[in-house]
Amino acid sequence: MAESDETYIAGPLYKARDKVYPQAVHGRFRRIKWTILCITLGVYYILPFLRWNRGPGMPDQAVLVDLPHRRFYFFFVELWPQEVYYFTGLLILAAVTLFLMNAVAGRLWCGYLCPQTVWTDLFYAVERLVEGDRRERMQSDKRGWTFTHIRQAATKHVLWLMIAWWTGGAWVLYFSDAPTLVKDLATFQAPVLAYLWIGILTATTYTFAGHAREQVCIYMCPWPRIQAALTDEWALNVTYRTDRGEPRMSVKKAEQARHHGEPAGDCVDCHQCINVCPTGVDIRHGIQLGCVQCGL
Repeated sequence: MAESDETYIAGPLYKARDKVYPQAVHGRFRRIKWTILCITLGVYYILPFLRWNRGPGMPDQAVLVDLPHRRFYFFFVELWPQEVYYFTGLLILAAVTLFLMNAVAGRLWCGYLCPQTVWTDLFYAVERLVEGDRRERMQSDKRGWTFTHIRQAATKHVLWLMIAWWTGGAWVLYFSDAPTLVKDLATFQAPVLAYLWIGILTATTYTFAGHAREQVCIYMCPWPRIQAALTDEWALNVTYRTDRGEPRMSVKKAEQARHHGEPAGDCVDCHQCINVCPTGVDIRHGIQLGCVQCGL
């Protein structure tokens, strides 16, 4: 076998994580993401407090997982353990919907509806509110631990922990009467198991949305691998048009190249598409597992 003339440079199997500094962006897709964020978080936090009259002697919480009596209540629906096939049907329907969503609109789930995306967006919003946008955060990290940086970091992490704590607290409210459990939690009369689960979910939310962030999408989540196997030439995906963008050059050089009849692309290599990306990928390198197709 003849040796190849190409030279391959072996890179490290693992490399240190490059911190991602997504830049704030405004526009139609960003407004859609804010709207979905508000709706989904509003449903998650408010739903346990909604009431539903089921008659005397029955719980009046609209959505309730009643483990002691082995019941699940969802507004007018009441499910018993022997009716587990309803849950099975719902899970199958959810899986088919997810696959159909990918076929129709690409990674719509990853970019707009995934809990990791929603909470990470919220944590990024808090970070920008406290520490500033991309440029300010990068400069602050380069300057090191000044008093201002310490104060901003402490404020940010306190707010993150508050959001994570309320996220864990809202989850346990689905398993008991919400107003009663809130009162018991505040007076330290709630079961130890409730505090334990709040602590676990607070830690996981704080870790995944505040620190792991895009690493969850790139390394931990199985859906990008599944989605990659489902994508075909008919699926709607946010991609870089190589035929239009290449070769990259400044506007001035592109005008000169076209004047001389030489090829010139529309991409001016401003890196704006990379700066706004929440996972830090370069969309110009083609479809990648890290790209959540957010359209930002």
